[in-house]
Amino acid sequence: MKSNILHILPSFGPKSFGIGPVALNLLREQRELGFDARIWCLDLDNEADLRWDVFSRELPDTSIQIFPRSWPTLFRYSLAMERAVSSDTGRNISIVHQHGIWSGISRTTNIMRQRYGTPTIVAPHGSIEGWALNKSWWKKRLALAFYERKNLQSASCLHACSHQEVAGFREFGLSNPVAVIPNGISMSWLKSEGNGIAFRRQFGIPESKRILLYLSRITPVKGLPMLIQAIGSMKQQMTDWVLVLAGADEFGHLKEIQQAVLNADLQHSVMFTGMLMGQIKRDAFSAADLLVLPTFRENFGIVVAEALGAGVPVITTNGAPWEDLVTHGCGWWTEISADALAVALKAAFSKTSKELKTMGERGRELVSTRYTWTISAQMTIELYEWLLGHKEKPMFLVTD
Repeated sequence: MKSNILHILPSFGPKSFGIGPVALNLLREQRELGFDARIWCLDLDNEADLRWDVFSRELPDTSIQIFPRSWPTLFRYSLAMERAVSSDTGRNISIVHQHGIWSGISRTTNIMRQRYGTPTIVAPHGSIEGWALNKSWWKKRLALAFYERKNLQSASCLHACSHQEVAGFREFGLSNPVAVIPNGISMSWLKSEGNGIAFRRQFGIPESKRILLYLSRITPVKGLPMLIQAIGSMKQQMTDWVLVLAGADEFGHLKEIQQAVLNADLQHSVMFTGMLMGQIKRDAFSAADLLVLPTFRENFGIVVAEALGAGVPVITTNGAPWEDLVTHGCGWWTEISADALAVALKAAFSKTSKELKTMGERGRELVSTRYTWTISAQMTIELYEWLLGHKEKPMFLVTD
């Protein structure tokens, strides 16, 4: 094993807003590359979910250390984690890579930096975008005052998933170097196969219907009311299609979307499946002709990469950093509006199944060469070695 790498994050599962899988996938690939990488996180509402994630990625249990939350739990911090900084493990850490901000785990990163001069990388994962800042704003103001501003401004480097996210850092007033390292998909996902027929049978979707798939959280930032408005304006074109909305409810938004569907008289064109995981998720991509993500803001948009990796073309907005959809001919990248979505949907619906499959294959080629976890992990190692003074500045580093 080489450098000792510590990933710190507050949680896993649905409450991690996708951060948990990012850390686990980087951990797995970094260990495959021969580095001693591990995770510190806070105790979980459902530890069994994490243990399954660890097992499914063939990671040793010892690579994850869970610490109890301290009171007040509102700020999600752990005195035990902070004390662990003084342990042999803490003293021997070469690099700290923090995922997510606003929680008290940032205190641990600050202590590591102050006590040992350990290089620290902070990945906000979209947490300083406007919509995210407005949620629980008073807690974020307290966090900024007590520990987060210091953590962000003193970080050796920030980690962004796109140049779009870099612009958000600069708007927030952060001048640190920024490593632009995208998320990715696994080689196992690229090699996997789904059963579209099984998916159709499970949800009663006839073969005569083409499937427009939405697979993400049911939450306001994803722009679903805008999508409902768009398809409501093109009911004639929806005759041969069904919109499948797959995802977990957040903030009670599901009821709003269900009501919007009824108000638009689209109940016969829209299906709700709930959250899909494991093989049934892969089956959904196999059944889909097209994926849509009508988002207001994404720091990456992992579902876009998953769809392309499964050979499914994509429609998303320029709230997601996926201009590659246009440049590589594997989808549509629209303005953030119902009208723009409707134009893209009509263009996609006019394509034959064969034409959409060809676009999907171009997308598969794109992600297999640019957006895998192996590539992302190699980039993180290059970053760490630069911070430790072992290599020259990487090409993906932004310093202006």
